[in-house]
Amino acid sequence: MKLLLITILFIVITVISNAQHSSSLAANQDRSTKHGIEVDVIWPFVAQAFRAHYTHTLWQKNDQRGDLLVGISIDFPRDRDTEGRFADYSIATGYRQYFWKGLHAEFNQTTGLGVLEDHVTTGETYKSFDWLMAGYVGYRFNIARKWYAIPQFGISGVVYKSNPWPIYADETLTKEVGEEPFLVGTLRVGIQF
Repeated sequence: MKLLLITILFIVITVISNAQHSSSLAANQDRSTKHGIEVDVIWPFVAQAFRAHYTHTLWQKNDQRGDLLVGISIDFPRDRDTEGRFADYSIATGYRQYFWKGLHAEFNQTTGLGVLEDHVTTGETYKSFDWLMAGYVGYRFNIARKWYAIPQFGISGVVYKSNPWPIYADETLTKEVGEEPFLVGTLRVGIQF
């Protein structure tokens, strides 16, 4: 599954980079355009999740700028072999710092309700306030007048869970491991207005 995600991202980056004009992000962007909407286009198919952001540019000087992110993140109900049937409904916030043209780093967090039904060993339902943090590195490619694409790679992890449930290392359900950080990739498509 990870290989498929990496292959898809590589193909998309190659196609987009060939279509991108050689001018910088600042030259392609209307300085009065400070708002955007972004949707992750890979997560619904690979991770059974949905994320959408509203973006607002807080400041900009040449190629450097800072964007505030506010949105929603939904993990659709799905079975996890080492946990049970999991779903999550969260509010997402974050900050994206552009350093040069489209190169950026992003920090975001999600807070919301995590629900695990029919736990694999206890059979119980757990409802928890979850807090997840993530850091990404990526590049923004302008693909049309107001449209853009942002492939990103990073690391994510749950930093707080109000009602933790047992999580196991594998399907033998013999070694409990708890929450562990994980690698994550995204491909967001957005429009500025």
